[in-house]
Amino acid sequence: MLGLAFSGGKDSLACWYLYKQHNPVVLWVNTGKVYPETKSIIDEIKSQSCFIEINTDQHSHNETYGIPSDIVPIDYTDFGMLITGEKPVKVQSYHKCCYENIAEPLNKKAKEIGVTALIKGQRLDESHKSTSVNGSIVDGIVVLQPIETWTKEQVLSYIIEQRGSLPEHYSINHTSLDCYDCTAFLQDSADRVEWMKHKYPEYYNSYAERMGKLRIAIKPSWDAMNMNNLIGDQNGRI
Repeated sequence: MLGLAFSGGKDSLACWYLYKQHNPVVLWVNTGKVYPETKSIIDEIKSQSCFIEINTDQHSHNETYGIPSDIVPIDYTDFGMLITGEKPVKVQSYHKCCYENIAEPLNKKAKEIGVTALIKGQRLDESHKSTSVNGSIVDGIVVLQPIETWTKEQVLSYIIEQRGSLPEHYSINHTSLDCYDCTAFLQDSADRVEWMKHKYPEYYNSYAERMGKLRIAIKPSWDAMNMNNLIGDQNGRI
């Protein structure tokens, strides 16, 4: 059985157009924090395909394991607190959050329904990607990555060719818009945050509140690191 891991972003949409004639089972994970723009794309593809929605609870997961972050001070993790005591904020790696809320449930459902080959929209020029390449076998499922050598510009041009225009939010770096309050991927999220601030202030407020808590957790380690760097620089000049 052929499956398509679908996020609603430009890469998975390009893969849909490439493979729609083969009628793949489309699998989408709803984390409970979806943007309306993503939902619109999802509804469009849902009406054209054999579609499976996989529901997860990102909110409860974050309440248990912490706010996802690019920088993780170990004393503020659930494991760290077992040793150093409770902290006002709990933090987790964004890898854990994405894997347990998106990747693992999707892969589990794919295996459950008998998917033997799973199409993914991963590209080799992305800054955040898994180690799989086209043709890899992961947990018994062949991974197909048909656009892995494409550039972002090629993906967008192909989508325009297929549908005549681009969804407006595809001007944003993170076109999949998985979770509106995601506090990770900061290097690539500035345009998404600015866009959200003006279009969805209620989402932005949720994001900003979490970022404020994250700063509380990161600041002690960050300040200590900067102080050590300063001392090192001063010793180097002596």
